[in-house]
Amino acid sequence: MYEPHNHHHHHTSKRDRTNLASCTVATIFPIIIAISVFVYFPRFKPKNPKITVDSVQFPTFSVSNGTVNFTFYPFVSVTNPNRNAFTHYDGSLQITYSNSPARFIFIPAGKIDDDHTQHISMKFVV
Repeated sequence: MYEPHNHHHHHTSKRDRTNLASCTVATIFPIIIAISVFVYFPRFKPKNPKITVDSVQFPTFSVSNGTVNFTFYPFVSVTNPNRNAFTHYDGSLQITYSNSPARFIFIPAGKIDDDHTQHISMKFVV
C-alpha cells in the first residue's frame, strides 16, 4: 500500500522576517560605519602646518668696537594643509647667542584658512 509523504511546508512568519531584518541591519550598520571611518578619516585627519623659511635679507650690517649690529628680515611661509582653518595663538620667536637670549619678536594670534598659505615677514634688529 502506498502512503503519501507528509511534506511540511515551512512558512515564515512575520516575526521571523522581522528578526531576520533586524539581524541584517545590526550586521550591516557597523560595517557601513567602519568603512566610512576608514574612507573619510584620513581625508579630514588634522595635519601639522608646513613652515618654510623662504628667504632672509640683511639690509644693514655694521661692526664697530667689537660689536656687531645688523638688521635682518626672515620671510616665512606657513601652509595649512587641512580642510579646516588653522588658528594659532600669541607666541614669540627668539634668537639666542651663546645660549643667551639676544632678541625676540612677538607673533600675534591669527588664523590661516583651509588649504592656504600665509606669508609672514619679521624684522630683527640685533
